[in-house]
Amino acid sequence: MKRNIFLLIAAWMTLSLGFVSCAEDTEVADPYANWQARNEHFLDSIVDVARTSTDEKWEIYRNYKVKTENSAITNPYDKVPDETDSVYIKVLKPGSGQTPLYTDSVSVYYRGSLINGEVFDQNFQGDLNTDIHTPTTFALQSSGYDGLVNGWVTALQYMKEGDYVMLYIPSDLGYGDSSQDAIPGHSVLIFEMLLEKVIHPKGIEDKSRAALRQENE
Repeated sequence: MKRNIFLLIAAWMTLSLGFVSCAEDTEVADPYANWQARNEHFLDSIVDVARTSTDEKWEIYRNYKVKTENSAITNPYDKVPDETDSVYIKVLKPGSGQTPLYTDSVSVYYRGSLINGEVFDQNFQGDLNTDIHTPTTFALQSSGYDGLVNGWVTALQYMKEGDYVMLYIPSDLGYGDSSQDAIPGHSVLIFEMLLEKVIHPKGIEDKSRAALRQENE
């Protein structure tokens, strides 16, 4: 009887060592393999849907910097935009409030993720619930390496208070080929976001800003 028990223990140990050896020999797949090509393919699919869809829920907006950076051109928007020069928005629920100016700040709920579903930043978890989650306030002018990416600033200048959207930002309007914390280079940025409130500066310029906003409506 004891001999049988020893044989069983020996067999179990042999199998266990075999499993460990197999586990060590098995290479873990790189979740970011062919990352640039995968992101380019993903963006192509989003662009195709956004450009061909007859659904009014899709919106496309050109990089807001095009006009200012090409001010010498009579109309820089005459040129058909490259797919990496625009942001793509799917409106999940439309709002009806104010649209922010570049000089405004905004209060936003957001969750940012990569094409593989990895979340890199968020101010709510699970399903968005404005009763328990807290929005974050950003100044649109804080664009740049340490501020908001061009894609965010572009999209927000077309959104209205209450707009709940999925925002797709090409890497050219995000961090380009540079890595940023948990975001590898060449990443398309995907945001589930709700523009909760537009906050414009208080003071002597209040009236002029309000007038400008009415003129643009």
